[in-house]
Formats: sequence, C-alpha cells, structure tokens
Amino acid sequence: MKYALTFVLLFSFVFAQDNLIIDANNFEADDQKGIAIFTGNVKVTKIKDKLNSDKLVVEMTTNSQNEKTPKKYTATGNVDFTVYSQEKIYLGKGTKVIYEPLQNKYTILGNGYLEEQIDGRILYGEEIYLDEITGSAQVVGNETKPVRFIMKIQE
Repeated sequence: MKYALTFVLLFSFVFAQDNLIIDANNFEADDQKGIAIFTGNVKVTKIKDKLNSDKLVVEMTTNSQNEKTPKKYTATGNVDFTVYSQEKIYLGKGTKVIYEPLQNKYTILGNGYLEEQIDGRILYGEEIYLDEITGSAQVVGNETKPVRFIMKIQE
C-alpha cells in the first residue's frame, strides 16, 4: 500500500500543472514496474482532450532529475477519444489505443476510426498510426475490411 500511495502522489504531482484527471472504478499501481492500471468506466481529461475506455495502463519512466513522467498510455475496451492538437480536432475510436507522449505518436488498433473535424477527413482501418510531430499517417486494412478514406471536396 505504501508503494501505491507513493506512486499516486508522484503521479498526481507530475500532472498537477496540466490538470490530468483520471476517473475509474478501480486503481492499482506497481512502483517496481512503473505502471498504474485503471479499470472500469475509465474517463481521462486533460484540458480539452478526453479519452474513455474500459481499462487504461499508464507506463512511467524516470528522467535525470528522478521525476516520473508518462511514457505510454494503453487504453483498451470501448475506446473513444477527442484530441485537440495544432489547430485540429481529432475524434477517434478503436479496440485499443496507444499514445506515446514523448514521441507524440498515436496507434489505433482494431476497428479503427479517426476523423479530423476541421478538414472533414475520415479514416477507417484495422491499424491507424499517427505521428503528430511529422504530421504523417499510415493506415492498414485487410481483405475483408479495406482502408477507407473519406474527404470533403469543394465543387
């Protein structure tokens, strides 16, 4: 219990400035492994960004000043999210969504859906990879569920 409390306090301190709020039915942590697991009706809010899932695993790393920072978020089960980034608004869904904040990369796996609301572009695929730093995206489909790209065009 002592370790879990220490992890929660460090976790809260790291995100206090960015107002990261995680609500869930259950929480457990392992300081040795540097992970926190939230289960049951998970709702994450950070400024305007939102993520909902059945389970969220947060993997932490320690920097040179011995501060813990998140290196990977893995959300599974009924995942949907809204992300505001570089004057864009992304809505997404998938069976599993992975966010790597140190690289600003998103991975959507299983029944992936990603919509960029301002430009009106929509992607469907079994695997969607988005790199916010480079602005690149890659989508993978299969024989039964090919990649689908929908774009608004001006007449």
